[in-house]
Amino acid sequence: MKRKIVTILTMYCLLASTPLSSYAAGNMARPMAAGGSNTAQPYYENTSHIVSELKIDGNTAYCNAEVTAKRTCYINVVMRLQRQEGSSWHTVSSWVGSSTNGFKNMTRTFTLSTRGTYRVYAIFNVDGEELTYASLTKKY
Repeated sequence: MKRKIVTILTMYCLLASTPLSSYAAGNMARPMAAGGSNTAQPYYENTSHIVSELKIDGNTAYCNAEVTAKRTCYINVVMRLQRQEGSSWHTVSSWVGSSTNGFKNMTRTFTLSTRGTYRVYAIFNVDGEELTYASLTKKY
């Protein structure tokens, strides 16, 4: 009986000391976030907030991408309006912007001519840390 208790306690100690979280900073692969600005975001080394959004009103697509760094640094943003074609995404229009103050907000409009499912896909480079974010999809 004593041996069984010792074995159970040992197993418990081993399980309790095993880290269950993953570290997402540095050069490790990062998950692509999707959804609105109220979703949980993974931890990044240089970045405190990223989001991309799409609104379609009539035949006008309103695209937005925003990033905030943890400190003043160089930021580059590539924002793409994409239409779904089968299981892949085709870029309809693309915009590039940069900032040196640790914050960048890009807002662009695009006149849609083809019906389909659209999203905004943004690629953020924050002082060498590359992140991606896809908005929720919208139908036109």
